Amino acid sequence: MAVPSPTAPAKPRHSALVRVTHWISALSFFVLVLSGIAILLAHPRLYWGEVGAVGGPSLIDLPLPFVLEVPVRGPGRYLHFLAAWVIVFTGSVYVAGGFAARHFRNLLPARDQLSFRAIGRVIRSHVRFERSNEAELATYNVLQRLSYTTVVFALIPLMLWTGLAMSPAVTSVFPFLVTALGGQQSARTVHFLVACTLVLFLAVHVAMVWLTGFRRRMRAMITGRGPTETYALARAGLSRRELIKAGLGALAGVGAFGVVFRVADRCGLIPANHRGIYGLSETLTYAGQRLLTKLPSMVREFDRSQISMVAPVNGEAPTTEPYRQLMAGGFANWRLQIEGMVARPSSLCLAELKRFPSRSQITHQACEEGWSFIAEWTGVPLSSVLEYVGIHPDARYVFFFAFDTFWDSIDMDDALHPQTLLAYAMNGPALSPGHGAPLRLKIPRQLGYKNVKYLSRILVTDSAKGIGDGLGSGAPAAGYSWYAGI
Repeated sequence: MAVPSPTAPAKPRHSALVRVTHWISALSFFVLVLSGIAILLAHPRLYWGEVGAVGGPSLIDLPLPFVLEVPVRGPGRYLHFLAAWVIVFTGSVYVAGGFAARHFRNLLPARDQLSFRAIGRVIRSHVRFERSNEAELATYNVLQRLSYTTVVFALIPLMLWTGLAMSPAVTSVFPFLVTALGGQQSARTVHFLVACTLVLFLAVHVAMVWLTGFRRRMRAMITGRGPTETYALARAGLSRRELIKAGLGALAGVGAFGVVFRVADRCGLIPANHRGIYGLSETLTYAGQRLLTKLPSMVREFDRSQISMVAPVNGEAPTTEPYRQLMAGGFANWRLQIEGMVARPSSLCLAELKRFPSRSQITHQACEEGWSFIAEWTGVPLSSVLEYVGIHPDARYVFFFAFDTFWDSIDMDDALHPQTLLAYAMNGPALSPGHGAPLRLKIPRQLGYKNVKYLSRILVTDSAKGIGDGLGSGAPAAGYSWYAGI
């Protein structure tokens, strides 16, 4: 039998694919946990079903403070989605490479490992904190195989599912994602519990690595090889031809990215806040959901019996003198200015808006803080008003300005959607000051902070540049996405 040369390269304990994706995923998971805590602190209560808010019954009250400061909550969401995209891409590469290299054969428990005797032996060795020998280090025991396969093929897919189930845009296309879980708040609760399970797995995993030979196992996951293996290091330099090929490949990649970006921009797949460190993840989120919502996309509408008993008010009514005077007069002198890229700039009072065909819909509203409620909204579809003023064919954005200095914008896909309303009534009566009187925007396919209250002016444009900081909204400066479909 041939004896391998002592200087011949040995087969790595972990392939380069496994090692690279392991460390990228580990870093991304750490960011996900920290940013998830920042998001959770905005509303550390968990519910079951569709809705839940302070003032209503809860499933779990976590012993955490309510931290509503924007510097904590906003950037937390940005980091959460950035890390989530990294996890998705590295996970996809890991799974595809694992199937191609038949790596998952090493993760599936063998039949002889599933006996009670074999499992007991592994448990006893862990309880006694026995250090693994080289043979054991080269294989996965049954506990490792069961835990890794559960994480890769059950827990992480469940995290993705529950995350998507909390997206009003995604569930408008695939409502079964949320209904199968029992409701939006149920998805949030399951998401939290699975995250806790993954953190527990990580803690046990790190503890066992430490107790069974930290240096050896870390060396194996960094270099791919054990401490007793010898192998030759390739010291071959790059030739001039290889350097030229690498440079041309890099230039081609940059050029291809530029072409893809321009094509995506022409197709309306680039968000207003595509710049900065979070720009790539914001673009991927927006483009992915916009492609999905090209399909038939209507948010779920509920029965009147499902209207929430508690409809929280987020924020105070404007205290500016113009708004106070209008409110004192029952908003009789209030007018909505509509201008910009329109054929007929208009100034409409509340009575004139009510002459448009109205629409009533009972929909779910989820706040970025975590609470939610169901209410009936009555108003005029924004598309009817835009048709009346005659928007320019090149218009891309509709900006909304309020009496409380808040402003925001949406793209034409949401502006022309039949469920996007200029609402003037809630659950029957006219809007109260707390809920946005006399008129507010209602976009059921996005989170609550996009539903601008106390409207005073609408501006139709072809670009977000030159308005505020050019990011389409005042929200990105506070750490929130311009697009709030998830």
